[in-house]
Parts: sequence; structure tokens; C-alpha cells
Amino acid sequence: MTGLFLFDFQTQKWTELSKSSAGWPTFSKDGQYLYFVDYSGTGVLLRVRLSNHTVEKAVDLKSFVTTGTYGNWFALAPNGSPISMRDAGTTDVYSLDWEEP
Repeated sequence: MTGLFLFDFQTQKWTELSKSSAGWPTFSKDGQYLYFVDYSGTGVLLRVRLSNHTVEKAVDLKSFVTTGTYGNWFALAPNGSPISMRDAGTTDVYSLDWEEP
């Protein structure tokens, strides 16, 4: 079974939030959203508004080449902005000679 589900401890029931194959679910700092990477081929970072279960596109990741041990990785910074590891490759490696007095 794929999808994203939320368990309500008061009602003891599961609610389906998304049918997408979801990865790296992360709650927003204020607890109003649940962010996740959509692994169903769309290449987007989605978020679900928990008050009404509305799914919204947060970030388009199609042209973003990610990396990580298990594919890509995602989290939220303390200011709420998304963080992911990018596959920089050797073309983005720089060197700097620094001589300090």
C-alpha cells in the first residue's frame, strides 16, 4: 500500500492524506502542514494542510539533481525553508588558497 496516512489518537482512526508514494514526511514548525517528497514520478515536494487535508505543491524538484544514501533526502530548516542534498558533482567543486597574516 502506498500513500500518506495520519493517525488520530482521539478517534483511533487513520485518515488518508495523499495517494502519492510519500517519502521523508516532515511537520512544519507550527504543526499546520505535513511536507513530503512525492516519489510517484512528479518530482515535487508537496505539503498537506492538516486542518482540511488539502494537498499543495511546495517546490518543483524536476531539475534538481538530488543525492543521498537512499536517494534524496528532505527536511525543513528552522525558518521553514526546505533543505535537500544536491548532487553537485565535480563541476561544482572549488578550491581557494587562503593566506592569513
